Amino acid sequence: MRSRALAVAIASSSLVLASTVATATPVQAAATRHACTLTSQHHCIRGGELCPKASYGRVGYDAAGRRYVCKGNRSHPHWEK
Repeated sequence: MRSRALAVAIASSSLVLASTVATATPVQAAATRHACTLTSQHHCIRGGELCPKASYGRVGYDAAGRRYVCKGNRSHPHWEK
């Protein structure tokens, strides 16, 4: 009787462990997405928007995770793809 209770306990703990692993997978996939780059007004950058001169040549990401580079005219750079 004890061995059967032990077998049931082991089986149920493996199910809990398997469901934990299954729910952890989507979280890891979402971790590869970049956080958006914030402007001085504390909103996510948008394509074509002016970027600070200090950010020239750097990479930034919008709210959808699209990659932009601060480039163009050095005196008035913009976030461009």
